[in-house]
Amino acid sequence: MKTRLFVTAIAVSLVTALPGVAAAQSKPGMAPPAPARPATVDIRVCNESGRNGTVAISYVEVGTGRFINRGWYEVANGVCRALVSTDNANFYMYGDTLDGSGRVWAGNHALCVQYPGPYTFWSDGSDTCPAGYETRDFVVLRADDVGQYTWTLTP
Repeated sequence: MKTRLFVTAIAVSLVTALPGVAAAQSKPGMAPPAPARPATVDIRVCNESGRNGTVAISYVEVGTGRFINRGWYEVANGVCRALVSTDNANFYMYGDTLDGSGRVWAGNHALCVQYPGPYTFWSDGSDTCPAGYETRDFVVLRADDVGQYTWTLTP
């Protein structure tokens, strides 16, 4: 019993005398490492449709669990326009033409929009819209890499 207590006491004194992991990995005068910058996706739209258009975007801000919904970004024919930067690679977009032709760029993910816009609002991603909002079917998109992501409106 005395031997076991003696061995335990030696082990505890050795552990407390050892430098900590951080101290062992740094040298005097060294600055601590810079915090990692979150990787971002810069989302833009290029309009090659032959018509002037308007675009809405929705995405979940990382860490919030809530959708931020924004629209309407006018994108003239032949123009590329930067919309948002986010650290979420998953997002949803929807587009309308401005010429009354009825051409839309839609998918199958229902989200709320507001006309006439511009608008910005938070939601839970539900397709049940509050008064004054309408449901549109958004395209589900995913950026495979950080950096610029382009959604192209085609004829």
